[in-house]
Amino acid sequence: MKVEVELDDDAVKALKSHSEILDVPLEKVCKFILEEYTRNKGGYVFYGSAPNSGKIFLIQWPYITGQIVLSAEQLEKLSR
Repeated sequence: MKVEVELDDDAVKALKSHSEILDVPLEKVCKFILEEYTRNKGGYVFYGSAPNSGKIFLIQWPYITGQIVLSAEQLEKLSR
């Protein structure tokens, strides 16, 4: 499923840095991060009401380190 998100400049800058170091497209870096967040236990999103009809989102990241190992062939496919 394709999902589009708009990120602030600081988030894009940090994610681009990972993308450049890994030599993997930015979109794939974002995909890996979000998939590992949902795959590992310990990550939750809590939400509730805030003053003036607002909403509160509390994001707790998983405690377990996720790992993705890509072969040279898989890396080549990412760049296409």
